[in-house]
Amino acid sequence: MTWRYRVAQLSRRGVRRTVGRLWFAVCSAGAIVTLGLAGGRHLFIVIAVWLVCVFVPGRIAIEALQAWSPRVRETLRREVARRGDRYDLPGGLAVMAELLYEREVRPPRLAPPDLAARVTDASVALCRHAGAPGARSNAVHRAAMVCGSLLDRWLSAIAASEQDSRPPAGTTGGHRAAGTPNGARPPVLWDADASIQDQWVVLRAVAGLGALTAVLILLYEDTSGRQMDGGGSLRAVADAAMDYVDQVGLGMDGPPWESATGIPLAPLSQDLAARLAETWVAFCQTPLPAPRRLGAFIDSLPQ
Repeated sequence: MTWRYRVAQLSRRGVRRTVGRLWFAVCSAGAIVTLGLAGGRHLFIVIAVWLVCVFVPGRIAIEALQAWSPRVRETLRREVARRGDRYDLPGGLAVMAELLYEREVRPPRLAPPDLAARVTDASVALCRHAGAPGARSNAVHRAAMVCGSLLDRWLSAIAASEQDSRPPAGTTGGHRAAGTPNGARPPVLWDADASIQDQWVVLRAVAGLGALTAVLILLYEDTSGRQMDGGGSLRAVADAAMDYVDQVGLGMDGPPWESATGIPLAPLSQDLAARLAETWVAFCQTPLPAPRRLGAFIDSLPQ
């Protein structure tokens, strides 16, 4: 299964870019070693052989496997979904996260093209951060509650700021998704006076957080075999959040955002919410794969 999962991942542009860079590094190292063994002679011949006979065929093979990867991915998903030990298989967690996302999540029109891959990476990293499979359900439940709480807090701030476009007292300038130049945290979760480009960065991050919340709930329910307390209501909040992202970002008419009620959300301090939002936006802005940015977000989650 491992090799089939890796082939299936070649449909993702970020994976192909990483594999291509790795292959280039391997070929460069091989050419350097060959030159060293040849005493530095025949430079042109060595480079030509490694380029034409090794590097180019490898790149062609990668592109050929890309065309085959969607079929491999669909076959792998059907096989994994039928197995009772699917979460114990190598790559099984990632396969199920992708499958649940495509089945259950309806991304907004404002969503970036790599939203599915980004949410999959984040959900898999959060589950693996929990450690042993036996402790995974509780950790995923806690992460889903924290993400849902942050989502509700974030959207409430956007709704309040949209109703009153005046910046909060003591703030100047536009919102900076990854922090101010001196390293200080952004003063607000949303700035209605920021440029449309900056607003779309934040709105896409909010959409990703809503999709991540939904996938974490689905993973918890699939791994534990029981419904998550308040999971249905929290998923409704995540779905409404992705609709609200389009409403704000595209200037569409729609109902005002209403904060979640009757849902057991996790308590978040203002500083913690700001830190989580900052690290999540930074991860969403960075081209995949972005393990350090994702790790910073996971490390910011309360344990």
